Amino acid sequence: MHHLKKALAGLIFLAFLTPMLAGCGGNAGETKAKTQAKAQELIIGEQFDLGGYDPSGPMSSFVRSLIFNNLVELDLDFKKVPGLAESWSMEPDGKTWVFKLRRDVVFHDGAPFDAQAAKTNLEWHMKGANKGWLSSISSIETPDPHTLVVKHKTPVFTFASDLTPPFLAMVSPKTIGPDGKLTAAAGTGPFRLASWEKDSTFVMERNDKYFGGVPNLTKITFKVIPDAETRAMALESGQIDMMSGREALTAVQRFKSNPGIKIVKRMGQTSEVMFFNTDRPPFDDLKIRQAVAHAVNLQEMVPKLLGDLAEPPKNFFSPAYGDYLQPNPAVPKFDQSKSKELLAGAGWKDTNGDGILEKGGKDLKAVLYFGAKNAEDKILSTAIQSELKKVGMNIELRAVEDAALRQALEKREYDLIMLGQWFVPHDDPTSHYQRGYWHSKSTYKVYTSPGLDGLIDRLAASLDAKERIALHHQIQAKVLENTPVLVVFHRNNVMVMKKNIDNFKCSVGTWQIFRGLVETKVN
Repeated sequence: MHHLKKALAGLIFLAFLTPMLAGCGGNAGETKAKTQAKAQELIIGEQFDLGGYDPSGPMSSFVRSLIFNNLVELDLDFKKVPGLAESWSMEPDGKTWVFKLRRDVVFHDGAPFDAQAAKTNLEWHMKGANKGWLSSISSIETPDPHTLVVKHKTPVFTFASDLTPPFLAMVSPKTIGPDGKLTAAAGTGPFRLASWEKDSTFVMERNDKYFGGVPNLTKITFKVIPDAETRAMALESGQIDMMSGREALTAVQRFKSNPGIKIVKRMGQTSEVMFFNTDRPPFDDLKIRQAVAHAVNLQEMVPKLLGDLAEPPKNFFSPAYGDYLQPNPAVPKFDQSKSKELLAGAGWKDTNGDGILEKGGKDLKAVLYFGAKNAEDKILSTAIQSELKKVGMNIELRAVEDAALRQALEKREYDLIMLGQWFVPHDDPTSHYQRGYWHSKSTYKVYTSPGLDGLIDRLAASLDAKERIALHHQIQAKVLENTPVLVVFHRNNVMVMKKNIDNFKCSVGTWQIFRGLVETKVN
């Protein structure tokens, strides 16, 4: 009986204690779990669908860096930093590069990352859509599991930079099918792809084994909303937590007065430019190109019309390129009197009083092409048309789809054409001159000359960092003095989000804009 009473007393004590323990531990734990759940999930309204599993092909450019890593990477400040390679070095001849790889890294599917995996990836990329970036490679060696040796046919000073674009990311060798196509999106990045419903949603979950530090967010859901205004309304109504400012000019301006929303922006590496066709009238005449450059007040026009999305032109490239930029560039200043003087000096006069200049019985007119889907270019082209009319030029605007824009550029079927400053995929803009526009062997050949070819060839062959910087400056000066291009604006990377989202860091690199989510949390 004594033992029964003692046992009963113990049970009563436990019954009394259990709620207290629940109150001290259970409820607090539950509250903490709820807080963590709130802080660890995010819904993003995104313009583009995932597109596919392949970072070298159809996968959306903007989300690749969440899933995959490169051997060498650019950080949010656009500086080269270790990725899957802890370090790298170039031999004195510039033909041999040695990479020391991270240890104990695994792909999302459990496959190990090592020298053989890196070799398999490079060989795969050498056969793919971006093989041009690796065309100088002659052999790849793996002397041990954590060392990769890449040998080139010719010296390649920029090879470490050339490995940084997300389209050369490392994928799990297990996902490369016999036909070279990927069967899954398995990288080593901070998040792994959990699900994908085409043109609707794709979901990423935290990679708890991420070598760069485990992200705060456990889950990111991307809702595909192509229209910028529809994305904006979804953010305002609380259906999404965050969106990019891409093509959302009106919405971004409106968000400034919304107390529940904040805008995070940073100067990006991309710029918008307007090319002149120097092969045919009227822009085969340097004076006419210079007249256009002096007639347009971009310093006033860009901030007035584009607000937070862009900055007025300051140099040949975005300020993000630092030392590569020519000091004190000869960027034309707004001066419509100077513009009219140049036009008169070239023999153009308004003989019939209609406000349009003529010469040899022909009006001074031109067609300006721009992307039909680019709201910024549409707004600016209209303003440029108005400014050029003031100095006597008749400009016709022609909005075309992206494919037609590229075709017009390639076939040189344009007078003026406004588009992004392509061929600057990383921190060293050498490829912009060599492969893009300014060399006789480049893709588009906007303006070339023997002198420019010589400077660009010297840059490609140089292994001296100081000499290379000087050559960059000389090339830019040579292009600018001939005015085949007008830099229209430098683009800001803009993200818009709810006020309770903290620690999102905006990147300089446009293609890695979502990499800033690695440290993001929600309060």
